[in-house]
Amino acid sequence: MSEKITPATAMHYPWQASHWAQLVAQVEQQLIPHALILSGPKHIGKYQFALTLAQRMLCEAPVGGYPCGHCKQCHLVAANSHPDMLKILPEDEGKAIRVDTIRELGDFSSKTSQQGGWKVAVIYPAESMNLNASNALLKNLEEPGQNTLLLLVCHEPARLSATIRSRCRMVKFPVPSAIEARPWLSQVAGQHEDIDQLLDHSDGRPLLALKLLETDSLEQRRSFEEMLDDLAVRRSTPLLVAEKLMAIKSLDKDPVAAVDWLYRRVASDIRADHGEGSSRLMFRYLDRLVQAKKLLQSRANPNVQLIWEELLLNWQHLFIKR
Repeated sequence: MSEKITPATAMHYPWQASHWAQLVAQVEQQLIPHALILSGPKHIGKYQFALTLAQRMLCEAPVGGYPCGHCKQCHLVAANSHPDMLKILPEDEGKAIRVDTIRELGDFSSKTSQQGGWKVAVIYPAESMNLNASNALLKNLEEPGQNTLLLLVCHEPARLSATIRSRCRMVKFPVPSAIEARPWLSQVAGQHEDIDQLLDHSDGRPLLALKLLETDSLEQRRSFEEMLDDLAVRRSTPLLVAEKLMAIKSLDKDPVAAVDWLYRRVASDIRADHGEGSSRLMFRYLDRLVQAKKLLQSRANPNVQLIWEELLLNWQHLFIKR
């Protein structure tokens, strides 16, 4: 699916200031490459950064390096009708970006800018392109259109082909430090919330912390932790817990989220005793979780409940062997 980009009204997030300054300097010096990969973990604001940069490229009168929000180009962006601004994403969340969409990008890149300036396309998440789409993108990267910028927003750059990575400049976005994230989260969430707990449950990712707060995800995370505790002391069974997980709509739709929770739980247990009391089984279990995550992210249509039953059985087994 391709559509016009919505305006980047929130600029960038505070922890992205250095990235923004570096890229805007390259824009002003006319050194910006034709394709960037904005890579890093989910929920740290890479997509918003890409939207803001796209609007900056089109703005007629930037103010302090930012889009002015008042010129004709910014008004077109605000109206969702800028002809030189395009985003490409899956038709449905979690699905693949297909080749037809990337071919549309080819048409977009080959045409002259309708407003006489830059053309900008954002692909999100770039690693969701299927093989045919990836191959089609290579043509755009090998023969870039004049004054055309491609922004590939990517959570897992290793899933992009080596050829695509070699034809783009990589910009890595790390998880912000608590010092950077805490003030912003306190401002948007309110001082009464347990900010440190939110950041801990979100593995330091501020936008995920906010999502946990605004939905019932935080309560789901706590319930998940209780299920794991029940398994550890044999108050429940892997089959029963797997059934409960499948009954949670958000986790049924995105089982990878719970795998990430389980991974962080085991990793936290290992860190807590500095690895000294951790058996080889725990480290092997982390490897198994990585494999399960890859399987769930694949297009093999795996049986999610069976995966969970195995993972939870192995989890319970850890406490028998320790």
